[in-house]
Amino acid sequence: MRPNNPAMRGWQWLTCRMVILTVLVGSFQTLNAQELSDSILHRRINFLQNSLKSDQQGTNQWWYGWMAGYGGATLAQGAIWLSSKELSTRQDMAVGAITTFAGTIGQLISAFQPDYFTDKVSQFPELTSGVSLEKLAVLEKILKERALVETEARHWKAHLLCTGVNLASGMVTWLGFHRTIWDGVANFGLNCVITEAQIWSQPIRARRALHRYNKIYGKDGATAESFPKINLSFVVSTNGPEVRLRF
Repeated sequence: MRPNNPAMRGWQWLTCRMVILTVLVGSFQTLNAQELSDSILHRRINFLQNSLKSDQQGTNQWWYGWMAGYGGATLAQGAIWLSSKELSTRQDMAVGAITTFAGTIGQLISAFQPDYFTDKVSQFPELTSGVSLEKLAVLEKILKERALVETEARHWKAHLLCTGVNLASGMVTWLGFHRTIWDGVANFGLNCVITEAQIWSQPIRARRALHRYNKIYGKDGATAESFPKINLSFVVSTNGPEVRLRF
């Protein structure tokens, strides 16, 4: 026999509604999470690409700027050394030309080289989630490597190496050319100012970008943004049982 109790029929209808709503909410949450995941994935890729592009621009400006400075100084001091008739001037220009030429060599072997890695990475297709994840992994790896290079470039070893070269230049001026100690000190001090300016002007955009990336998305890659919450609740009030759906 079919139950004629109105309360029983009400509970059965309420149960059916809850089951249907649960299924619908679950499907909606799955689709919404997928859409948000794809959106976050593309935002992370865009963030990394823009950060690497900015880092590349800064690296190019720093590298070409100092290369032009060292190269121009070497040529100018070499020309003065060849044309000047004053012994002290020729000595200063000779030592200066050798020092700036060493700076030019340092630029050529520097870890900061004009590199167009972002152009290659930007050619990755993003038609599927698998390819996008692969591109994201490559970009994250490049940004971390660039940040590490920037950190090591200002390591104490770089300062010590430059100080050693500058000290040798000052010693040559003082002892090698039989000049006063103050001439040697002036040579050493001037070269230290130049090399320290070179070191401290090295780009650090990748380090800053990596810090922002970890702050926004977390070190594990999870976004700091939260998904919309959907609450499904069952309430019994004076009006009878109810199902409430809140977004």
